[in-house]
Amino acid sequence: MADNNNSRGLLNKDNVEAEVDKSIAKIIIMAIVSAVFSFLFGYFLKQFMLDGQSSFLLFSFLAALGFLSVFLLMTFFVKSAWRINLIIFLNVLVLTAPFYDRLSKNICLGLLVSFLFLIWANYNGRQELHNMLKIRFWRISKKTVPKAIAALAIFVSFVYVGFAGSETKGFFISQATFEKIVSPIAQSGLVQNFMPGIDLSLPTEKLIQNLAANQVEQNPQFKLLSELDKKQLINQSIGDLENEASGLAGAPIDLKAKASDELYKILAAKFGTLSPNVASAVPIVVAALIFLTIVGLSLPIRLVVSVLVFLVYEICLALGFSVIMMEGKSSEIIILK
Repeated sequence: MADNNNSRGLLNKDNVEAEVDKSIAKIIIMAIVSAVFSFLFGYFLKQFMLDGQSSFLLFSFLAALGFLSVFLLMTFFVKSAWRINLIIFLNVLVLTAPFYDRLSKNICLGLLVSFLFLIWANYNGRQELHNMLKIRFWRISKKTVPKAIAALAIFVSFVYVGFAGSETKGFFISQATFEKIVSPIAQSGLVQNFMPGIDLSLPTEKLIQNLAANQVEQNPQFKLLSELDKKQLINQSIGDLENEASGLAGAPIDLKAKASDELYKILAAKFGTLSPNVASAVPIVVAALIFLTIVGLSLPIRLVVSVLVFLVYEICLALGFSVIMMEGKSSEIIILK
């Protein structure tokens, strides 16, 4: 009987130790690293919204990958619920730091929802880990990372509504950001198949000439015309396109200006004619599209994060940073050594 009591005591002791964070210093290091990635994600996101440079978007994406990777690692390594929740809360505050001068109800609401999603993601991962008899890394990743990605997507969407809209003086996107997004789309093969020769980096006059020439050349009878008739037909098409563009703009267009600038002016002018209710709904629709786009990419993002974290996970085990041991219920756990 004494032996049974001792065995139970040892099992209970193992169970208690399994839920105890033994290396606070290593947890603090992970918390600091995650906070750095969180800050960089918010900082470069803000810079992208201000300047529209694609390099800022790339840096923000890389910082997001770093944050998601550390977040997944902490799901395995941090046992205490209150401690991991505190780390997540601090990360969300750090994420907000770059936007301290632009805080609004929308941004604060986005932070709250993102915080709850991150708590949910970590809880699901820890519950899955607790219920397993053997650690299944990829299953934990599948339970955790998509919800964390959704949390970041929610934050980006709310920040766009609360921040970017106020920066564009009425229009829902800045001119620099518009050019960074639309110009590559115009150069894509899909657009070129329907509108060959379109290049928004050209002067408006040159772009109209290219479009007019491509339009008339698609007519099978064009080749039968004389050179003089061809020239007259192209000039007529150019004049028609210029009149259509001026009609859309509601004023004569600047033929010497860059085409992307004139297109932005036309869209901004049309946006200004919308009713207040419709105009206020446009940024929300764009934010929803941003959210759906990011969530739609969650699978490749999760795979990248999972591979990175799995390598770090295995390195931690190999170097003795962490160790797998048996819990009293004969299931694998992992603790910081």
